Amino acid sequence: MSRIVIVGGGAAGIELSTLLNKTTKKEDSIILVEPETHHFWKPRLHEIAAGTFDSDLDTVCYFTHGARHGYQHYQASMTDINRDNKTISVCGAADGVNYQLDYDYLIIAIGAVSNDFNTPGAQDHCIFLDSANQARQAWHRMSFILRAGDTRTVNIVGAGATGVELAAELERVSRKLQRYNGTPLTINLIEAADRVLPNSPEKMSRKVQQQLEKNNINVLLQTRISEVTDKGMITSDDRTLDADIQFWAAGIKAPDWLNGIGGLAYNRINQIEVNMNLTTTVDDCIFALGDCASIPQLDGSFVPPKAQAANRAAEHLAKSLGGFLQGKPLTDFIFKDGGMVVAVGHYFAVGSFAPGSKMESKFILHGLLIRRVYDTIFRLHQKTISGMFTVSRLMLSKRLKAIFKPNI
Repeated sequence: MSRIVIVGGGAAGIELSTLLNKTTKKEDSIILVEPETHHFWKPRLHEIAAGTFDSDLDTVCYFTHGARHGYQHYQASMTDINRDNKTISVCGAADGVNYQLDYDYLIIAIGAVSNDFNTPGAQDHCIFLDSANQARQAWHRMSFILRAGDTRTVNIVGAGATGVELAAELERVSRKLQRYNGTPLTINLIEAADRVLPNSPEKMSRKVQQQLEKNNINVLLQTRISEVTDKGMITSDDRTLDADIQFWAAGIKAPDWLNGIGGLAYNRINQIEVNMNLTTTVDDCIFALGDCASIPQLDGSFVPPKAQAANRAAEHLAKSLGGFLQGKPLTDFIFKDGGMVVAVGHYFAVGSFAPGSKMESKFILHGLLIRRVYDTIFRLHQKTISGMFTVSRLMLSKRLKAIFKPNI
C-alpha cells in the first residue's frame, strides 16, 4: 500500500488526482492538499475578475469530486517538507491548525504566480490574478468602478495571454453595460517587449494586437514600469500613467515560499528542478510538474509554462507512477507543443497550430470558430476530471441558461 500526497489542486493537480485512481491499486491512498474548496481553471480567472464567469456550472467542489473519484481533499496549505521522516507540514485553511501528513510519494503541482520583478509599489497597489480569491476580490473592485458613471482608467501590466484576455473581457463588459449607464473604461495594456504575446509567433501577435486596437484598447509596447503608486504607474522614461484600478499580469515564477523548503534544488524563479521523469533531482520520492517545475527536454530546452503542458504532464505521471507502483520503471515526459489559443472577447480568438521552429507556426487562424476551439479546450479539461456524460450535461445546462437567463 502506497500513500500518495498531491499538493496543489490546479489543472495538473486535480487531473492527476482523478487519473491516479484509475492507474493505482485500490489499497493505495491518494490525498490532495489544496486550500480552496472549489477548483477553478486558471486560464479563466480573468472572467471572474470581469464578472462573466459562471461559478454554478464551471467549478468543481474538491470534497464531492474526491468522494466520487477516489481521493481525499485536505483543505490546507503545505508549509514545509521533512524528507527524512517523509512528512509534510500543512496549515488548515479554515482553522489555521498545523499538522503533519505522511507520504510515500509526494507530488508538488502548485503552479506559478505573476512575477513583479521587485517593482516598487506593485504588491501594494496592483491586483494579481494568481488565485480564485484574488480574482473575486478584483471583481468586487471592478463592480464598484463599473457603477461609477464617469470614465475610469484601467492599467494592465503584461500582454501575455492573461493580460490580453483580461483587457478584452473588461472592454466587452464595459461596452455592454453602457446601455445601462455603466462606466466607460479606458484600458491601457502595458508590455515591456516589442509586441503582445511575446512568446508566440509574430503573426499571432499581430492579429491579436489588431483586434485589441479595434476594441479601443490602448496597447503600449516597449514600456517598462519602474514604480507603481496608488494613483498610477511611472514608466522607466518618467511618464505617468494614471489609473483607477491596476492589474499585474507580467512574467511568472513559482511562489516565493516554495524556494528552499525540503532542501530541494530550485532555479532563479523558484521552480523545483526535476529530471525528465518528473522526479526531483534531490529525492526520487518527490515529484513536481506544471509551472512550479523546471522540466528539461532532450534538446536542452525546458517545458514552457502552459496549461496544456501541465495537463499532459499530469496524464503522463498518472500512467508512469501507476506503472512504477506495479514494478515498472518510470518513463520520461516528452512535451510536444500543440500551439496556443488566446481569446480576445467572447466572440473572437486567435490560435497558432502545428508549431514549427523558431517560434513560427504553419497556421494562424482567428475568428468565432477559434473562439469555440478555446471553449473546447476547457471542456476537454472537464472531460478528464468528470467524464463525458457530466460535460454533456454541463454544456446543455449552460446553453439553456443562456436562453432563459441571458447575461452580459
